[in-house]
Amino acid sequence: MKCRGMGISLQSNDTVSDMDRLKAKLDKLMEHGFDAVEIPIQGLGVIRNGLLNERRLETYRKLFQNVPLHVTTHAPFDLNMFRQGNGDTELKLLMASVEASGAIGAQTIVYHVGRYVGEEQFLYPQCWSHYDESAKKELLRKEREWLRLAGDRAAQLKLKIAMENMRPYLDCPEYCYSVIPRLLAAQVASIGHPQVGVALDVGHLHLSTEMYGLDLEQEVRLLMPHIIHLHVHDNFGKPSFSTEKNQYELIPLGRGDLHAPIGTGDVPMAEIMALLGGSFDGFLIHEVRGQYEKDWPALAEWGRGATRDAGAHSVRRTSVG
Repeated sequence: MKCRGMGISLQSNDTVSDMDRLKAKLDKLMEHGFDAVEIPIQGLGVIRNGLLNERRLETYRKLFQNVPLHVTTHAPFDLNMFRQGNGDTELKLLMASVEASGAIGAQTIVYHVGRYVGEEQFLYPQCWSHYDESAKKELLRKEREWLRLAGDRAAQLKLKIAMENMRPYLDCPEYCYSVIPRLLAAQVASIGHPQVGVALDVGHLHLSTEMYGLDLEQEVRLLMPHIIHLHVHDNFGKPSFSTEKNQYELIPLGRGDLHAPIGTGDVPMAEIMALLGGSFDGFLIHEVRGQYEKDWPALAEWGRGATRDAGAHSVRRTSVG
């Protein structure tokens, strides 16, 4: 395993948008021994209606230029290349996110793949678009075209684009193709661009294997040639409805995409790490919710052990949480 860096995803837009708060979090990451960070592009406030605010972006460029951390980014969560009637804006947002990532020295940008039904539409089934197989193939073809375009620019910026396997929802189980990891592997293979790979989200993988009855080993092996980024967090493999948001209600029931520290749920991380073995070359990002900041030291320790032992690693239950 070649781990290029291990870090934390700073998911709070309020933190990232405030320079002083952001600096404090970056300092804390380094104090705990992390050497990487993942930044939500939307939190920077450098894109409006698909256009870059170059002046504000320059302040972040200067900040990260003077911080000894590897930087990865996450494209805006609401970016949806399958959204109807708005393709130009979605493409502008993708390209602006790539530009912003390059400007702050990011090495990888994570991208949520196209969704047939946007999460914002789940409560309004009368608004859902219903695609036949031909229409779905056309959407996938268009996404491939746009990702190649973005990949060309990413290459100039020395940036990789990591397409993420998405979480499943009980109320719209077919909203996105990448809830079935092998379909994501097929799409990335069809894109065929050296700058475009997979962000394997192990928590989402666990939820998908349980909800759809998938074989974890088979799904991971199909993804393996393409994996360039890891999102690590835990849950109990119990999918939830999109309306279930309150973590303090979900945790006692063990439901949903908890984004809890690894070792506190039952994501089969030992098996996943063994499958990846020496093939993984990328960043390992703990994508845990802000309520788990107290567990950062334990996550740093876990990560060092996991990357050191690679395929032979066996995850033990930790005391974090």
